[in-house]
Amino acid sequence: MEEKSKADQQALDAKAKGHDEAKKVSDEAYGRAYKAYKEGKKQANIVYKEAKKMAVDRQAKKEAGKAYKKAIEQAKKLRDAIIAEAAVVFRCSYDKADADYLETQIKSRVAIKDADETYEEANKQADIVYKEAKKRAVDKQAKKEANEAYKKAIEQAKQVRDEATRKLR
Repeated sequence: MEEKSKADQQALDAKAKGHDEAKKVSDEAYGRAYKAYKEGKKQANIVYKEAKKMAVDRQAKKEAGKAYKKAIEQAKKLRDAIIAEAAVVFRCSYDKADADYLETQIKSRVAIKDADETYEEANKQADIVYKEAKKRAVDKQAKKEANEAYKKAIEQAKQVRDEATRKLR
């Protein structure tokens, strides 16, 4: 299994945290929605019972029943509106966590690509300088020094690239 880089792991952790927070907020909103519905229904039941007691004829009882049904429908609508809003907030939060993760991944890949391109360019420049130094070298010692300078330049370019990408790979 491929080991994740520190930056990759941090991005994944942030994504998971964003998803968890979105779920927590959503769950709380659903809980509040159902609590509001239950409370609305409870109040409607109380009012309905009292209205039935006070009703003197069949028509008044019928009107109390209609008012009760309407109150229950209003409680359901309130519950559904809260749930719908919670779903939108959840989706936006969830999508933002995903987008942040993707953005981090893209930035990491771009940084790695830039570091690799810089390394390749440094290698090309080192090759050019090395070839020129070898041409101009008049003795064995000068050629040896040019060779050492070339190796150092390549190693330094590699170190710079590795440092730039260490946390990103």
